[in-house]
Amino acid sequence: MDAGIAAVLGAGVGTLGMIVTGWTARSATKLQMRNESLRERREPRRASYEAFSSAVTTLHDHLQPWVHFGRLLNRSKTSDDGITNAVAFLKHSEFKDGYVDQALALADEVSRYGRHVVLDGPAELEPFVAKVAELSSDLVAPFRILLSFARLSDEVGDSSVAYDTSQFPKKLKQLDHGVREFLQHASSALDRDVAR
Repeated sequence: MDAGIAAVLGAGVGTLGMIVTGWTARSATKLQMRNESLRERREPRRASYEAFSSAVTTLHDHLQPWVHFGRLLNRSKTSDDGITNAVAFLKHSEFKDGYVDQALALADEVSRYGRHVVLDGPAELEPFVAKVAELSSDLVAPFRILLSFARLSDEVGDSSVAYDTSQFPKKLKQLDHGVREFLQHASSALDRDVAR
């Protein structure tokens, strides 16, 4: 092989190597930028999904003892015609200090974190968030009424309300199922982001 041809081939291989190295570096940089962009978009969503599900779980755990046991203690046993009455008579003074306020604050957190999820998207999660937020609101409705009566009478300890709580065990189960369903769809939404 002639020295001139070897020099030209060497220069060609060197140039080709530089081109391949440059292309590889540029591709690696693009991939890194894409992954960084995906992470920046995915992390806030994941954080809002976690905050929402955590708020729902905390509310569920707070209400569970009262729904399964406490509300039954305040229920009238039978009406005049011998039929069991589903109405519970709730009196503010019968709740541990701060219980009612805590339940309302937790339901408000569910609603607030739910709005964050809706804003972060995707839009397909909105029905699941709305269902869970509505159930949370339904479960604390007697406490909102109780607190409203207390504000009107200026005597927190004496306010009471009659409320049909017979559907509360079912609603509490639906709340638990609803947050699980939300988490499944939220996980799928995050996985679709990665697949793109």
